[in-house]
Amino acid sequence: MIYIHDKNLTANRCFSVYREEIMDTKDLRFFRQVYETGSINQAAKQLFITPQGLSRVIRHLEEELGAGLFERSANGMRPTESGTYLYHTCLPLLQQFEELALGIRQIQNQNRQIKIGFACGVLNVFPFRKMEEYKKQYPQITLQWEESSNQEILQKIQQKTMDLGFIIGQVPDQELWAREVFSRNMNAVVYEGHPFFQRESLSVKDLQHEPLITLNEKYYSYHSLLQRCQDFGFTPIIAVKTMESQLIYQFCRQKTGLGIDADIHKDKSMIKGLHLIELSDSIPWKIFMIMHSSRRKEPALRELAGLFLPS
Repeated sequence: MIYIHDKNLTANRCFSVYREEIMDTKDLRFFRQVYETGSINQAAKQLFITPQGLSRVIRHLEEELGAGLFERSANGMRPTESGTYLYHTCLPLLQQFEELALGIRQIQNQNRQIKIGFACGVLNVFPFRKMEEYKKQYPQITLQWEESSNQEILQKIQQKTMDLGFIIGQVPDQELWAREVFSRNMNAVVYEGHPFFQRESLSVKDLQHEPLITLNEKYYSYHSLLQRCQDFGFTPIIAVKTMESQLIYQFCRQKTGLGIDADIHKDKSMIKGLHLIELSDSIPWKIFMIMHSSRRKEPALRELAGLFLPS
């Protein structure tokens, strides 16, 4: 609960100390969502409640404050002057409450678990021995991990439902703390007998007329390949998309096309009879460790992240 002192929420006289109202922070969060989306239906969808239920919350909030917060129209919810004032006033309150709740939750959970997310492909090079070192140092903490797409890991870190993430590629969100922890160049996997087999390096442009074998849309390497080919003015010929890196080499060995992959695999037998040739102007395959910026000072999480930073 947040205690807000209010006399009369009007355009010029809002939040005074003469009357104390008790307001559920959930109501303020719901109000914030409606304000930011400008739509009851859209906000309700994002909040996972019914539009009718959300409308009741807004009406109750207006009754409690004694002021209209929105003007309803066919074009959506347009905030009144009082609504705009409430929005800008409640933002720091909600942030403080969220930080308070997070801190208490971390105290409660410090002897429980840390959730870690790995983007598809990261586990090929991840140093699990460091996680074992951490568990020996902090036996009271359970490390729980999952593998998912880049976007899913990003969303969970943004929503603070995941503590630490390892994704491939640059981080677009300024609210997230990120550090590069690993990097490799992309390679063309070439079978014996192909005109490129004796080459020591290739350009992405050399791939223009070649059938290609690549990981599918769940992987960063697929999207970076499309982006770089478009930079050179062509759309690549994708012959095979797969979820298994090993199949790239199998299909290439069968001369289905040229494989596109980073040299990150421990089993070197899979490249027997093939030639990995660096793509000199491709987008590098880089792993970034990320967490929400508000979580950086948490001791248990900071210690874990420190294990993976380059010395």
